[in-house]
Formats: sequence, structure tokens, C-alpha cells
Amino acid sequence: MYDLVIVGCGPSGLTASIYASCFKLNHIVIGSVLGGQMSLAPDIINYPGFEEISGKELAEKMAAQVKKRGAEILSESVSKIERAANNFKVITESGKNFDCLTLIIATGAERRKLNIPGENEYIGKGVQYCATCEKFEYENKNVAVIGGANSAVQAVIQLSQAASKIYLIYRGSELRSDPVLIEKIKNDPKIEILYNAQVLEILGDGQKITGIKIKSNETEKTLDVEKVFIEIGGVPGSALAVPLGINVDEKGYIKVDDKLATNIPGAFAAGDIVSVGLSIEQISTAIGLGARASFSAFSYLKQQNAPSLWGQNQIKR
Repeated sequence: MYDLVIVGCGPSGLTASIYASCFKLNHIVIGSVLGGQMSLAPDIINYPGFEEISGKELAEKMAAQVKKRGAEILSESVSKIERAANNFKVITESGKNFDCLTLIIATGAERRKLNIPGENEYIGKGVQYCATCEKFEYENKNVAVIGGANSAVQAVIQLSQAASKIYLIYRGSELRSDPVLIEKIKNDPKIEILYNAQVLEILGDGQKITGIKIKSNETEKTLDVEKVFIEIGGVPGSALAVPLGINVDEKGYIKVDDKLATNIPGAFAAGDIVSVGLSIEQISTAIGLGARASFSAFSYLKQQNAPSLWGQNQIKR
């Protein structure tokens, strides 16, 4: 029986683990993608303590700190969470079971799709939902990035290192990215920004992408590209929470109080998955929520008179 199971190993889940170790909680972190969406960021320039760092490297540093503090990270997907009396049972896709007294759901958001012809057909054949870290994937190629927020502009910055031509296609009239990121791309001759543009179809020969059909300012045209990176945000990964009876808002985000507690006693949520009225999805925001959720789980266990919280290193049962 664990004191705590943390579902999700993005910045929020990893931070929750670091704090849980400080609180001497016997816990485990379970998630299939180390770093979550953070691991996809090529160039992070606004995280305190690092002038510039990749999301993958930052995730690895966080994970190393988690392990140094004594916690285990299990690289698996969680398929189901069940309630059993006052406890929870977390079940992974491989069939492993973990019983716990408290739970933190930090599953973040899943990538949003365009839902246009050719998208599903060419996933993995040129359609991607993040700018890959491997330059050979796009070196000397014409590519397109769809979106207008930070993730899209960050993708353009990475792709500009090796791609021949980058189209940034955005349906709005003004990018919604941080000004410092926009400054990096606006004078690059390899980058062309198409405003008020919509992708209508992804074209290909059955094996790979050959281009995209777009509509820009009421005019349709075809762009010759070999890669398409779709960076239009995500939808909350609350599929595990709903069957538990955890309340979500109209968009699917988990409802929490100021302690990040859900309506189910002992179940907490943190990171991009929560509905807390924030309009900014940043790593620093996620880690703050992770720390708060961990403290709330600790406080809940203390109220339940958990033995380990009175001087022992961990709960032993």
C-alpha cells in the first residue's frame, strides 16, 4: 500500500514527487512519456535557472532529482483507476496494480488534431504533433507548422536550424506567442508566416506527404512540403478521472478547490489537467500546482492519522 501514486510524469507530476519525498511519503510516479508535453519543447528560454534548455534535457534533470530523492518512476501507461473503500487501485496497461491512500492525477493534455482529409492517413508518414529533435527528419526539407501560440513558434525556431523552408500557417491575424519568440523568427528569410490561413487537406502519394492545400484570404493554393507539424494545443487527458466520478468542467478539465482536491476524498489533480481559471500553460505554472497538490496529499494523510507522518520515514503496512 502506497501513501501516494502520481499518475503522469510531466513537470507537475515530477515536482509532486520531489515534494512527496520531502514529506517522507511512500510513493511512485507512473507515466508513459517522461516530461509530458515539456519534453517536446526544443528551446525553453523562460524557465528560472536556465538561460536556455531543451524540454527533453529539463525533463531528464527533473527525473534524476526524483530518483535521487528515492522515488521510482514507472514508464507505463495507466489504463484504469478504481476506488476500493477509502483507497485507490491504479492499474497499468501491462496489468500491474498499485494500491494507494491518495492519488494525484497529472496527466496533462493530449494533442489536438485538425480533423481534415489526409491527416490520419499520413500520421507517421510526415504528419507529426511535435517538432522532432532529430534533424535528419527535416534537414533540407520544406515543412509547414500549423498554429500560432508558443508551441508553434518554438517548433519553427527548431526547424529553422536545418529545414530549407518553413511555412507557419495560422488562422488568426496575429501570433499569440511570447514577443521574445516572435522576434526570433520574424527576420529569418527561410520562414514565411501565412495569416488568416486554413489547412484544407494534406496531400500525399500514399507513402509520404507531398504537399498541403490551404485557403488564405479566400484564395486556395497548394504548398509543396514534406513534413507537417500540427501545433494547435491539446485537450485535457481526463479519461482516467471521469470513471472515478471526479467532476470535470464543460471542456473536460478536472474541477479542484484551492488545495487542488477533487470532489473525491484523497484524489487530487495538478498541471494542465486542472480547471483553475489559468489562461497560461507554462512549466512554471505546472510545477507550482504539483508542489501544492503534494502538500495537500500530505495534509490529507496527516488528517487521517497515517502512521508514517508522526516521525517515521515512510508508511509501512
